[in-house]
Amino acid sequence: MRRTLRLFLMVILTTGSSFGLTISELKSLIDKNSLDLSIERVSVEKSELLEKSTFRSYFPKVSLTGEFDEFYPYTSFSSKSWNQQYSLGVSITANPLNLQRNLQLKVDRYSIDVNREQLEKTRLNLYYQGINYLLKLKALERIIEIRKELLKNSEKILDVSEEKYKKGLVLITDVLKSKANVESARSSLRKAERDYNQTFNNLNELVNFSLSENEKPEVELFETVELPEVKKLVKRALSNRPEICALRKEIEVAKLSVKIQQKTLSPQLNLSASYTRSDTKIFPENNNYQFSAVLNFPVFDSGVTKFKSLAAEKDLVSKEISLRKQENAIKREVLNAVESVNSALEEVKSSKSFLEYSKRAYERTFNEYKLGVSDIVALLQAFDNLKNAQEGYINSLLSLNSAYYELKRATGELLSGGRK
Repeated sequence: MRRTLRLFLMVILTTGSSFGLTISELKSLIDKNSLDLSIERVSVEKSELLEKSTFRSYFPKVSLTGEFDEFYPYTSFSSKSWNQQYSLGVSITANPLNLQRNLQLKVDRYSIDVNREQLEKTRLNLYYQGINYLLKLKALERIIEIRKELLKNSEKILDVSEEKYKKGLVLITDVLKSKANVESARSSLRKAERDYNQTFNNLNELVNFSLSENEKPEVELFETVELPEVKKLVKRALSNRPEICALRKEIEVAKLSVKIQQKTLSPQLNLSASYTRSDTKIFPENNNYQFSAVLNFPVFDSGVTKFKSLAAEKDLVSKEISLRKQENAIKREVLNAVESVNSALEEVKSSKSFLEYSKRAYERTFNEYKLGVSDIVALLQAFDNLKNAQEGYINSLLSLNSAYYELKRATGELLSGGRK
């Protein structure tokens, strides 16, 4: 029984340590560990604190005062002398009427939304960057498998050439070329492994090195995709992209900024109340009360408000132009991404056909070489063609998948289910 339990635990631990990293798991790791997102979250928190500060300015301010004066002369009935004056008090001030502050509170709230959209923009780009690394890891994983198989095939070619050389059927040149081919295949395999490790390190940095070394990509490199109509994709992008949402909020901020400048000549009401006790004693006994209400209504400032309002309107015009420019840029991104996907689909079909022909050509040439009806040059050429065809097919799959997720990024769909 104990032996069976140990075996069961060993199987569980072994399988649990070799799980694959999916796209959804990668998104979760980015949300949890990305330092770039942490920076953006701090910006959001800062804007929230500024909004609270503006809101709290509606509340009255309370001040405590204490004063001590040493003065001369203090005249009494019989003589003059030094004396002291003590004063203790409390005052309350409020600014209940301030139209500019009302508008500033709205600006602060829009600013929070702008920073949140900036956070989503960063999240979107990080998702795409991480998925790209994951796709590249999957492609390199398959290329490593291909190059391992090619290394075995090159060793088989070497074995055949050495056997034929021993029988006097070929020259030593065939053996030397076969050995060179083996070393080239081994070097190519090492290069692919290096690229894999470097790409994994890039991905690990993206998630603040939260991945363990044994984690593998669990993602599919699909051969074909179906795309909606381009108009629908563009409409989706203009609705989803954080940049558009942020600029629309910035336009609202610009409109409010114009109103803030226009309200410079608006009335303000300041209220204050104070209570003090003063005397020549250290504990004063004389009570003093003061209340005031000041209504300030500026009517003319030599055109300063007018020109500041006009300048703020120019900022509004600039933001509206920026929105149109951003919409055009996003439309262009979507169109280019669609073109990349369609081109990659054609490339996959072509590379797949080339791979099938290259496999047949290599198998035939290898058999012909063993039978002595083909030379080593033709065999190595067929070997290289097969290698290029296999890796070209994997690279075409990578291009297609990368283009597809670039389209997902361009339309903002990568954020689906990922906004926090």
